[in-house]
Amino acid sequence: MLNMIKADFYRIVRSKAIYIAAVMMLAMITVSVYFVEPGSISVGVDFSVDNGMGSGINDEMAEMDYEQLNALSTKEFRELMLKTTDYSLDRDILAHNMNMYYVFIFIAAVAVAADFSGSCVKNTLSSAISRKKYFLSKLVFVMLVCAVMLFLNTYLMYFGNLLFNGSNLASDIWCVTRITLMQLPPMLALASILTGFAFIFKRMASFNAVVIPFVMVVQLVLNFLAFLLKLPEKTMQYELQTMLAMLAGKPSASYILQSYAVCAVIILAFTAAGWFSFCKAEIK
Repeated sequence: MLNMIKADFYRIVRSKAIYIAAVMMLAMITVSVYFVEPGSISVGVDFSVDNGMGSGINDEMAEMDYEQLNALSTKEFRELMLKTTDYSLDRDILAHNMNMYYVFIFIAAVAVAADFSGSCVKNTLSSAISRKKYFLSKLVFVMLVCAVMLFLNTYLMYFGNLLFNGSNLASDIWCVTRITLMQLPPMLALASILTGFAFIFKRMASFNAVVIPFVMVVQLVLNFLAFLLKLPEKTMQYELQTMLAMLAGKPSASYILQSYAVCAVIILAFTAAGWFSFCKAEIK
């Protein structure tokens, strides 16, 4: 299994997809750092909880109304934000780490879906490699690379913010490291979702058609069900995007344990779904 993981690492560094993912990650970091405001490509999250990141509003901005703020140019808004002293931009960007899901898609696509689309799976399984070993090696590989990309994103963002925006808007490096470690379980849950879907849908076209809108669709469905069934607001705190946001703030010990339990269930469910689908599949 270790040799298969090494082979996948060798292959992915020579794949265009991983560099597209890296460029996408750098673009999101650059936009967030330059505009001094985290960008998000998923459904919004309620940040009304005490997140410890500060308001991001200084006295000069507080005196402006909405129309005045909206009329500011990018340069003027940036200059105002740089004067803020009670705002941790790096922590706020980490709170929007659901963006990394779209980077992870490239990893699962190269590692698993491309094998099925290129009929490489049949050749691998015919060379005395069991389905179990193949499946586990792919799952471990996707999780490892996703974890590496997560930490790479954190430190590139942290030092980019420190370099271009100064220490005024930056936390200490241990703070962002701790947040990233706390966010690792939900990130691994996202990796398991993508790996499970790759084994279920197999072909690249089917995989992409499902995973690209998946997060937004799930969030919309959950919000609709919460409204329809009048579920307690607390239940929505265990949706993955909200979970990432809260783990970047000041979560209680009980919330951390409960959210990790949800992540464990997600990992087990999608791993099992992917495995059973792979076991029953006719490999061509």
